[in-house]
Amino acid sequence: MSPINVTDVTDNVTDVTDSDSDRARKILNLIAENNRITASEIAKYMKVTKRTILRDIEKLKSEKSLERIGSEKGGYWKVI
Repeated sequence: MSPINVTDVTDNVTDVTDSDSDRARKILNLIAENNRITASEIAKYMKVTKRTILRDIEKLKSEKSLERIGSEKGGYWKVI
């Protein structure tokens, strides 16, 4: 059996951080347009799962780019 060449394994790997940052930028733009938009609406618009959007929102909140004002149902988003 021949050894595995590392470059062969990584050739098919996509750059996840670029797509993540692009998606985060789109999320912030959607929220800037409508600060009461739901995660489900964002997911439907972007054609990804709601869980993906929730994960992205948590990351944006931890980076201090996004803040939730008020409750889950009655509140709204604030882009910082």
